[in-house]
Amino acid sequence: MVMLLSFVCSTQLFSANNDWAGTKHTYQFAIKGADTLRLDKYEVQNAAVATAPKPVMLFAFGGGFKTGSRDADYYIPYFHFLAEQGIVVVSTDYRTGLKNMDASKMSSPIGFSTSLLKAIAMAVEDFYDATTFIVKHSSEWNIDPKLIIANGSSAGAITTLQAVYERTNHTQLSSRLPEGFKYAGAVSFAGAVCSLGIPAWKEAPCPILFFHGNADKLVPFDKAVINNMGLWGSHFLAGQLTEMKVPHYFYMVEEAGHEMASDPMTNERDEIMSFIHRLVINHESVMLNMDETVPGKAAEKKDFTLQDYIINNSK
Repeated sequence: MVMLLSFVCSTQLFSANNDWAGTKHTYQFAIKGADTLRLDKYEVQNAAVATAPKPVMLFAFGGGFKTGSRDADYYIPYFHFLAEQGIVVVSTDYRTGLKNMDASKMSSPIGFSTSLLKAIAMAVEDFYDATTFIVKHSSEWNIDPKLIIANGSSAGAITTLQAVYERTNHTQLSSRLPEGFKYAGAVSFAGAVCSLGIPAWKEAPCPILFFHGNADKLVPFDKAVINNMGLWGSHFLAGQLTEMKVPHYFYMVEEAGHEMASDPMTNERDEIMSFIHRLVINHESVMLNMDETVPGKAAEKKDFTLQDYIINNSK
């Protein structure tokens, strides 16, 4: 049973080491079985300046669909930074569908694929419901519902990209979104799309910013496929967007692993803001590929199979 609930659970004023001061409001947006889902809204208000409706960054946490928290300590500086730039940050819960999964069902490629598909669909459903909650409160929150950007890390990045993919293809799952809604952009920290067969975009997606290391052993940099089901990573998806002439940024780091699920929140903030201003707000038609290389860094394994990803995600 799904229930969209009316709101504020808590309000808190932050001032961390005098570096950031703003508000954090926590809202309950759904109850699904034993799970109560909440989201946190971070914002910096400037009472001296009358502001136009703000853009929103809707964030999904990482954790392999097994664990994770919307308010983990290492996300907070990133949220504060975005809020200081005039963006309303919303960090949302979603159900972690692999949390209590029997390990025996995850040990084989077929079992892993089936379980992962279900977990991703569950997370996307909750991400859509959080999106709908934001849109319903857009006037009250003084945010622009046409400027909601999807953002996630690792499993959250998969959720983010899958949410964009499902919406682009007008799947049954995407019918949970408000009629006519489109994400204004997406920012993926080491994400992928899960698809039966090569991802097929029925219409052009929103602009996307991909971050990924080409030696990632947890989420495929390019692709991992078995029995027609695959995870299609940033390199593959960016290539598709290039062929489709869809505006995007692709930031690839040579010999980097899954640290790209978190490093950009600290180290690549300028690129994130450039993407938001140029492609999301100003609608520039730009395709930018960035390749970061550290001279002398040792080569890492890159030829991972789906079985490798299963083993590495089971550790």
